[in-house]
Amino acid sequence: MSETLAEAVRAALSAVRDPDTGRDVVSSGMLQGLSARDGLVQFALAVPRERARALEPLRAAAERAAAAVPGVLSATCVLTA
Repeated sequence: MSETLAEAVRAALSAVRDPDTGRDVVSSGMLQGLSARDGLVQFALAVPRERARALEPLRAAAERAAAAVPGVLSATCVLTA
């Protein structure tokens, strides 16, 4: 994993906040399994099952934030319960 790219993605994700709690996805512990290799970034956001559908916009925002990091060619985020 490219540590520099992963660190940059983690920093970008720290600006993405859960609209209900106001906490960012990194410090809240939601971010899991961040992988960055050859410009391809994958990660999951761990959320309560009952909130998964409501948090789809959060997933999309996190994916956009990761994709906007210089050096990222593709970013994929999934929700896990």
